[in-house]
Amino acid sequence: MKMIHVITLFLVILGGLHFALTGFGINLLTSVFGGTNLTILYIVMGVSTIYHVLPVLRTHLAAIK
Repeated sequence: MKMIHVITLFLVILGGLHFALTGFGINLLTSVFGGTNLTILYIVMGVSTIYHVLPVLRTHLAAIK
């Protein structure tokens, strides 16, 4: 597996855990990274998610045609 896949997959999992725990009132990213500006991390996590979702969408759209 390419290193970019491993890094982006880790970020997607981290983002999923963050949003799941936010529902219980726990902010995972603030706990791990402190009160620093998390905007860049949120952007990188969003781009990582798009990176993993696009191939799946292409496969499903090709199967529909």
